[in-house]
Amino acid sequence: MEFKKITSADIPLGITGDRLIEAMNATQEGRKPIAEGLIYEETMLMVSSEPGCGKSTISLQVAVELAAGLPVFGYFQVPKPVKVLYIQWERSILEVLERLKVISETYPIIKENIVVTDEYQKLNLFKDFDTLMACIERDAPDVKVIFLDPIYATMLGGLKDDRPAAMFTHLWGRIQNRFKCSLWYNHHVVKQQYSSEGFKIEKDDPFYGSQWLKAHVTGSYIMQEQKDKDTKRTGVILHCKKDNYGILTKTIELVYNPETELCMLSDGSKMQSMDRFKHFLRLKQMQKKEFTFKEIEAETMLCTRTIRAIFCTPQIKDLLNKNIVDKNKIIYTVKDIAF
Repeated sequence: MEFKKITSADIPLGITGDRLIEAMNATQEGRKPIAEGLIYEETMLMVSSEPGCGKSTISLQVAVELAAGLPVFGYFQVPKPVKVLYIQWERSILEVLERLKVISETYPIIKENIVVTDEYQKLNLFKDFDTLMACIERDAPDVKVIFLDPIYATMLGGLKDDRPAAMFTHLWGRIQNRFKCSLWYNHHVVKQQYSSEGFKIEKDDPFYGSQWLKAHVTGSYIMQEQKDKDTKRTGVILHCKKDNYGILTKTIELVYNPETELCMLSDGSKMQSMDRFKHFLRLKQMQKKEFTFKEIEAETMLCTRTIRAIFCTPQIKDLLNKNIVDKNKIIYTVKDIAF
């Protein structure tokens, strides 16, 4: 493997003197959130699950929400829209494009803030690292979050052994340092094991791969699929297994909405009904779309009684325009005011 030769002129001076004190004081502000409680500046987050649980579906939804400045999963506040780079490391880009089309029926796709590609699959991370760096510089020089889906496909032979894992962490650490961005890794867990009696052996953290990889990330979640009694998928739960800075939400329970094909924080999680309702209104305000009571029910998954109670609150009354079409139909719009 060959890298561009680096000289001392390419390495910034060590921090000392007044610069050291200034840098120390700056850390008192803490890491700035990209999505409060989930993603922070210059961190590395890994989401692992068994195949087919929906990692790609969820991570692409997160990418769209970050790019639009919308609360992630309808709850985790995004202070401002950010540029995201979504790298499809296996299979065709067609999967990403098809999924984006579905998401666009509910969320605005901020085209200037999203870059998707499967072309990096042509690169050998060992031999073509400088080319990869140049491609990111060309495609998304101001990127704030890079999604790698999945990470095992980036290295020939996978990430089970120490050497490829150590190289992976070194190279992506350099990329993060260069672009001052956050990294979102999609990964898989160890293969399910069974006891001699045929029962599943449950592990607290079924992490797959070298410990180099586990040490590299600043935060990690294990994602588990949730099903009803008919084995129909109803959502997923993410359990936090690593949190270097004590800033991540410990358990995230998401419910799948078949109407929108998106995941939102469940009623059993921290998100309150008013937060869910306001998220819906912000989305309609951004889209400049009209909506009906039935659409509120379908997209927020709140019960009729809860929605009617929220309608009666002064803060919501002042936000809505109401157009009575006939005795059986009322159309609502959101006023052009901040909330």
